[in-house]
Amino acid sequence: MAAVRAPKQWCLTKQESVTSYENWRQNLVYTLSLDANFATFLIDGCTWGKKTRNTPLRGFENDGDDVRAPQRRTAQQKVTQLELLLGQIANYCPVIARNSIVKNSTSLNGIWQDIRAHFGFQSTGSHFIDIVDITLGPQERPEDLFQRLTAFIDDNLLTIEGQLTHHGQAPTEDEDMTPSLENLVVLMWLQLIHKDLPRLVKQRYATELRSRTLASIKPEISQALDSLLDELKQADETRVLRAGYTGIRKYRSRPPTCKPSHDSPSPKICPICQQVGRKVVDHYLSMCPFLPEPDRKFLSGKTRNVAVPDDTCVSYDYDSDDLHDAVEDTVQTCRVQVHLSPYLLVYYGQHVIQLTLDSGAETNMLRRSVAVKIGAPIQHSSQSATQADGLSSLHVSGETHIELSHGSQVFKLDALVVDNLDVDLLAGVPFMSRNDISIRPAKQQIILRDDTIVTYNAVKSQRPFQRNSPQAHVLRATRGTTSVWPGEFIDIELPATLKDDRFIAVEPHMPTDINKSSVRPWPSPHITSPVAGHVRITNDTSEVKTLQRNDHICRVRNTVASHDPSMCSSTPTVCPPLPDVPLPTQPCSVSIDPDKLLPEHIRS
Repeated sequence: MAAVRAPKQWCLTKQESVTSYENWRQNLVYTLSLDANFATFLIDGCTWGKKTRNTPLRGFENDGDDVRAPQRRTAQQKVTQLELLLGQIANYCPVIARNSIVKNSTSLNGIWQDIRAHFGFQSTGSHFIDIVDITLGPQERPEDLFQRLTAFIDDNLLTIEGQLTHHGQAPTEDEDMTPSLENLVVLMWLQLIHKDLPRLVKQRYATELRSRTLASIKPEISQALDSLLDELKQADETRVLRAGYTGIRKYRSRPPTCKPSHDSPSPKICPICQQVGRKVVDHYLSMCPFLPEPDRKFLSGKTRNVAVPDDTCVSYDYDSDDLHDAVEDTVQTCRVQVHLSPYLLVYYGQHVIQLTLDSGAETNMLRRSVAVKIGAPIQHSSQSATQADGLSSLHVSGETHIELSHGSQVFKLDALVVDNLDVDLLAGVPFMSRNDISIRPAKQQIILRDDTIVTYNAVKSQRPFQRNSPQAHVLRATRGTTSVWPGEFIDIELPATLKDDRFIAVEPHMPTDINKSSVRPWPSPHITSPVAGHVRITNDTSEVKTLQRNDHICRVRNTVASHDPSMCSSTPTVCPPLPDVPLPTQPCSVSIDPDKLLPEHIRS
């Protein structure tokens, strides 16, 4: 018969969970139980004393005659075998000081409690409250979350060896998982997956729950979990409260007219003629022949119609001069202020993205063309999104989960990928809440989580444009030997005079002694945007670029818009006429080869 061998024992690491620790402990106990000399110390309730100078035998005594001779041991033998056992435990538990286990321990249960206390899951009343910190991880499967919940509850059940009491009474037996506790675990599991999932399960499995407990139908819920989540996601329509601006409509030719009234038009009745009792009253007051001339002139002016809430029109009479003023007032009233949305430039790898912050959007959105350009991973999504009107839908291609950077800040983004979007990346309330970002439109400021203030759309003084010798800055490698592989990038800090520029021009810096026609310039000339005063240069060649400290990498310079009036002069530049120089009347005498170095046949 083959000898029984235990699985290979492993050491504890600095990061352990309740499940991994229990696996380690159970395997270690089984390994130690295979040695008959350790069997006595593995019995529940076995204790010993600390090893000190006054108690070298740790409270052990010699076995008496009532013990069979083969199993009879002295106190010193017991101490030796105990320290061998404790040494084995210390070998596989490097996170605890060795003397704490070998010399200062008094029982196996005490050793296990010390290890649990080190990892922060000691069986205490406060440890049970940590269940509120359990959440579903980004890449975690729902079944893994259920196992974590179950293991946590099992670990907090009352035991006889534990030190916890309930209402002042110590447990007389180990607590088991009750059916009600199992139902509670399943309910928490459903709520952690989606806050509305328990309500949907109650509706979908109403017939089964009449005669079965929630924990009993857990296998059926697990099989249909994907369809349940898809149904919940389809019900959660995301609204984007964003309105575009197309310009201001100006009414210069005539004032705006109101919406026609649905009531029948009023008949032509002159109130003066009707009051006097004349026979002819079918004319307006302004056309009455008995109206005084000054009043007729005033009423003959055109009227201005104003729309009121009940869809009726109220007429106000104006003189011609008054009408002009009214039209001008109407133009001023129609001018609604328009401001650009707050934006923040961020990096995804070496790609610069303009992130538009929108505190009215209930989700984050990334335009599909931008996602493809930067290589963001796109996953399937069943969510839908609509515009602020609740009717205009956006075509959702999927979802993406990426990390963006701005200086030393790293932002996590979970966004829907949509086909049509007027900005590259729309960051709504979820992004601002998760990354602790706030905006202050009055000051045109964006406040990051570390209280860094980023100014957007700031009006700054323009530098004079130097047409003859525009200033260029040479960027150098600031670190030691650096290898930039193809497709990778190097991050360089810009000079202080270029950090606030919206766009900068990058061009290669090649030594004069290199044949430029045979060497591909790197980096290739392009225009980019700095992010937090830094620029990233990508190695777009097929070769590895090795940079030494202070090596020249490229040149950068500020850019000026092509429509900038400083680039062109209003008056043409006229060159001054050349001064009149009198020509010589006779040819000058020129001596060729005065030293007579050329051959005779050439000189002649």
